[in-house]
Amino acid sequence: MRLDSLKPAEGSRKVAVRVGRGIGSGLGKTCGRGVKGAGARKSAHKRPGFEGGQMPMKIRLPKFGFWSPKADVTAEVTLNDLNRVEGDVVDMAALLAARLISKKVKYVKVVLSRVPNFTKKITLKGVGVTKGAKAAIEAVGGTVEVAQYITDAAARLEASNKKSAAKQQSRLEALAAAGKQKPAKKTAEQKAAKKAAKA
Repeated sequence: MRLDSLKPAEGSRKVAVRVGRGIGSGLGKTCGRGVKGAGARKSAHKRPGFEGGQMPMKIRLPKFGFWSPKADVTAEVTLNDLNRVEGDVVDMAALLAARLISKKVKYVKVVLSRVPNFTKKITLKGVGVTKGAKAAIEAVGGTVEVAQYITDAAARLEASNKKSAAKQQSRLEALAAAGKQKPAKKTAEQKAAKKAAKA
């Protein structure tokens, strides 16, 4: 191999198309840009998704779903995975030590496995749990302590429901006190004025 024989690999360097070299080249005159319009200009800065002013596809399509910011810090642990936890107390620290969750996780829920194979007597603390998983833990003699954030969420929901019920009750009472009211009848002068305004 000699230095004067080195050259790029075949196909790695493409020659740029030189437009504006006459009508016969196929890319003369308007140079493939069409006739007038934003795309024919030198600096046609059209944003991605712009369709010339018509309703773009991203808006024509229906919206569905949502992104939950809590999803990144929430994890699920199956019941059978708790067999890997050392000790009788299972909490966030124990799950982290067993590498069942990562450091960024703040909320955990224990779910029932498809084929439950859990016979360990444990005490679950500060972790959410489904009804099926709770029944399986208590069936082998374990105990479940409800997490504080679950209790707080239930309290907030109950307070919100009470507030809504009280507001609805106050509306009904105000409506019952006022009774059914008919609109006042128009006087002859008002009817005459309306008729004159139309004329």
